[in-house]
Amino acid sequence: MRVLLVPSSDYVGHPFPQRHNQIFERLCNRKNLEVHVIRFKLFDEPRLKTKLVLHELSEKRTRHVAVYYLTNMFDHTSQIRQIIREEGIDVVVLSNLATPFAYTLMNEISSFRVPVIFDLPDYYPTSATGYIFGVRSVFGRVLTGVFDSMLRYMVRHATATTVASHALEEYVRRIGGRNVMYVPNGIGECFLRLYNGNIQRERFDFHEKDLVAGYVGSLEFWLDMKSFIDGVSLARSRGLPLKIWLIGSKLHTNFSDKVMQWIKQRDLERHTEITGFIAYEDVPKYVAGFNIGMIPFDVSNPTSFYAAPNKMWEYFSQKKPVLSTPIYEALCNSNCVFTASTPEDYAQKILALFRNKTEVRRKTEIGYRKALDRTWKRSAEIFASAIYSVIDEV
Repeated sequence: MRVLLVPSSDYVGHPFPQRHNQIFERLCNRKNLEVHVIRFKLFDEPRLKTKLVLHELSEKRTRHVAVYYLTNMFDHTSQIRQIIREEGIDVVVLSNLATPFAYTLMNEISSFRVPVIFDLPDYYPTSATGYIFGVRSVFGRVLTGVFDSMLRYMVRHATATTVASHALEEYVRRIGGRNVMYVPNGIGECFLRLYNGNIQRERFDFHEKDLVAGYVGSLEFWLDMKSFIDGVSLARSRGLPLKIWLIGSKLHTNFSDKVMQWIKQRDLERHTEITGFIAYEDVPKYVAGFNIGMIPFDVSNPTSFYAAPNKMWEYFSQKKPVLSTPIYEALCNSNCVFTASTPEDYAQKILALFRNKTEVRRKTEIGYRKALDRTWKRSAEIFASAIYSVIDEV
């Protein structure tokens, strides 16, 4: 069986492996599956290796991500349909907005039909809008509405829909999606052992008394870093030797510049370490050096509200307590995740975390046991069953 993936981003150019890399690189190990993938050239040079059959598309390069997809959508769609014919593709997995939307339109008015799985890792309308306008601006709200209509159309016409979070599952069912399947994000095999965090702490000059609040991931517009930074400043003013460790960088916007401004405004430069992107297999070694793992998502941004951050399980895999804003996925895991919203809330929760050791250990142990069951291998198996199910429908 041959599967073609139309991914959510640049499959080999992205700075770190995403959901589709993690799932489909494991799927291609199955003897009865041959997996093809197209590449959207959002980054200049490939950073990731792949075992999949890679198809590079001809395209027009543009500065903004959303404009790139919209400009190339029909040309990309034509090339994808040609690949499907020439390679004898049996199932198409669509993700993202513009090209999948054009593909769905063309598929509906032609006799050339192949079963389609629409995979939804996040809420695309605000993910796409955020790279052009602020999602709460007038233009941002209009564009989000247009993108939401596109998303609804694709979901309703897909043979099946797979989703990464419980919030997205509710959304898809509400708008009339068929055959909805929850395929959670997970952790790689490199996270399934505990590492000695002192090695990285010493390397980056963190002292034993330092309490490190760490974040792993992209520094982009779906985060509420200001409240977190202000909360750290408050906690330090109350005597807590708290430091920030950011492991990641920007993708396509200048949001990280704002993060640096907020750090400077609170005079936290000497108490902040920014490491940048690191190799995926090294992430658990760094997380092991945290005292607490942070998920400071902007709950007013639907991109964050619908998210299923696998960093939650990456933190728990190294037995680190997790403090998140109250996004839907955090509330669904309230038996193991601590939540905070405002700077005062952050300061109080962080102080409480280091005082109530028994409660912290109890919740962290629950999160650790959950993390060991949230592997990408398991998610790949669930996705494989989705592929087989749509073939059976034909």
